[in-house]
Amino acid sequence: MIVKDSEKTSDISKGLVLLMATVCGFTVANVYLNQTLLVSMSATFHISAASIGIIATLAQIGYALGNLLLVPLGDIFERKKLILFLLFAICIVLALNALSINKTWMMVTSLALGIVTVVPQIIVPLAANIASDHNRGKVLGNVAIGLVCGILGARLVSGFIDVHFGWRMVYWTSAAAILFMILLVYVYFPRSKGGNATSYKHLLMSLGPLFIKERALQKACVSQGMMFASFSAFWTTLVFLLHTHPYSYGSDMVGVIGLVGIAGAFATPIIGRLIDTKGEKFASLLCMSISLLAFIGLIRGGYWLPGLILGALLITVGTQANQVACQFTIFQLGEEKRSRLNGLYMVSTFLGGSLGSYVGLLAWTKWQWNGVCAIAILMIAISCCSLILMNIPRKMIGNLMNKKGSNM
Repeated sequence: MIVKDSEKTSDISKGLVLLMATVCGFTVANVYLNQTLLVSMSATFHISAASIGIIATLAQIGYALGNLLLVPLGDIFERKKLILFLLFAICIVLALNALSINKTWMMVTSLALGIVTVVPQIIVPLAANIASDHNRGKVLGNVAIGLVCGILGARLVSGFIDVHFGWRMVYWTSAAAILFMILLVYVYFPRSKGGNATSYKHLLMSLGPLFIKERALQKACVSQGMMFASFSAFWTTLVFLLHTHPYSYGSDMVGVIGLVGIAGAFATPIIGRLIDTKGEKFASLLCMSISLLAFIGLIRGGYWLPGLILGALLITVGTQANQVACQFTIFQLGEEKRSRLNGLYMVSTFLGGSLGSYVGLLAWTKWQWNGVCAIAILMIAISCCSLILMNIPRKMIGNLMNKKGSNM
């Protein structure tokens, strides 16, 4: 079956949505495997915990680069072939990660792994194109379940394997799982052609003007970028919190909390339906409020395990549901440019994630857990302000500036 981007199909099958969510989950997990393994890696390479944190940051920077350089190709190339090519590349880089002999090697392979692990961001526009207009929010919410399960499930599985078999086995296991995903994609994914007959050079050159032109895209980029920064700050530093008093747990406990957080994934279809009925602006404000309240509670509740688990759940719900709301917004801007829109959007999201990981580790080093929560609250506040300020019409802003100038 060939699905052209210019065609409107009546609906997308539940089986295909489930498969898309599954592939998204298994691939995006590779960006987050290292966050649970940082303590073990620091012991292997004989470096400090703060120094090894650059590996988690580079993986997310690589993911942002992949979204900028590779995801837009979905607008001009057949998506199924592109997905299969990237899945093979992921397998190769995972093997190189497993064979790392020092920090420098691990830094390079982590960056490379982030670059090629952009398959979900090619699948999401494909799902949006196939879905009918009346249930696009619901479909995106269901596909997002896979993304959340992959992000948090990676911590559960990698933590367990690390404790029992070592961190290198985590990468070998993931490579085997991706090989199975290749088979499923080859057999069941529909073929799809982009609608732009243009060169790669012109495709990349169109990204800047597209970002400048679309204010809704700018708003979505800032909103989710800051939300994901707070999310990454939490999960990157959680392993260090659980290794200290009053917990003194192993890295597998991060996975257990991640498993609880997976329950938050099933809120994304609810947000999707809310978007279809109440609108994406209402949904975004609700998501930000949930995450903000979670971090405020974690200032004290983070040292109490039930409070920490509840906070993880709410942060996951708020962050991932906001992603669905923002993607719904940008996909309304044009069917023929959805891959580029999603690429730009995800670049900002994972640049925010890399910023959150880096700043979160700095906050942990200087101020411990309370510092992490304070930084996360500031990031969510910026996200909320961007949503409110960018909803003010440009004409109104211009009038206010002119009025201020005349008064002076």
